[in-house]
Amino acid sequence: MNDQRSAQSQIGDNLAWVSLFVAVVSALVVLARTLEIAGCSNQCDYPTPETITRGFWITDLIVFILTTSAYFFTRSRLRLAWLLPAAGITITLIALLITNLVMNSAMRLG
Repeated sequence: MNDQRSAQSQIGDNLAWVSLFVAVVSALVVLARTLEIAGCSNQCDYPTPETITRGFWITDLIVFILTTSAYFFTRSRLRLAWLLPAAGITITLIALLITNLVMNSAMRLG
């Protein structure tokens, strides 16, 4: 029984590190996308990329903090606690996809 819990907590610990990596890399991807604004001159809807960028960064930070802290709080109590960082990774990637779609449409407006 303890071997199963320790194996699952190791999976969860690894997923927590992956969650940190995904959060940082996705924030850097969004930052890199903001650099494209300089090249779109009069074709951009400028307030939209600024708003969506800040919204993503706040969402990214909140999701990482909530899912990671919830995992470390519940990992010794719940067998499926490793799902919390996995859910955080999934939510972050979905938010990144939505952010990219909104930024694409904002940079093509005339």
